[in-house]
Amino acid sequence: MPQPVDFQTEVARIAAAERIQQVADRASLAAQQRSAADEEAERVQQETQVHQTEHGEHSQVDAEGRRRAPFVGRRRRKKGSQQEKPGREEGDTPNGDEEHHLDVTV
Repeated sequence: MPQPVDFQTEVARIAAAERIQQVADRASLAAQQRSAADEEAERVQQETQVHQTEHGEHSQVDAEGRRRAPFVGRRRRKKGSQQEKPGREEGDTPNGDEEHHLDVTV
């Protein structure tokens, strides 16, 4: 003999099934967000981590610099200038023989 259908029981079953489906959807979405956040944190960690440089690269850069400007740092000095460097005397003016006058009137 068929059982009578109770309306309240059927509504409760449907509501429970919907809640279970929503919980499963939320758990899946939370897992996706958590994995995306972990990947982002790993990417930031890799970008901010200091890596060792190779020494071979520095010698290559130095060779490139020497090729483009081979005589940088090499200056020919006149004989005698190594012993005594000319300095300013107290009476010397900064621009040679020109005299400068400061006129202040109040």
